[in-house]
Amino acid sequence: MADVVEIPRARGRGHADALMRWVVVEAQRLNCEAIHLDSGVGADRAAAHRLYMRNRFDITAHHFSRLPD
Repeated sequence: MADVVEIPRARGRGHADALMRWVVVEAQRLNCEAIHLDSGVGADRAAAHRLYMRNRFDITAHHFSRLPD
């Protein structure tokens, strides 16, 4: 799963939380062992990170990358 992004006029209506609840229920239905979600970093991702933590996702890793010189 990758970042969840809503269009501005749809924000604040609970759509993203409903989607996260559906993902969890669907994963349970499919007997998944875990749900993994990748998210970018930066101040512009703060709302997304709050969404994930509010829905009981934990930060379990850091991803490092480097561009060649």
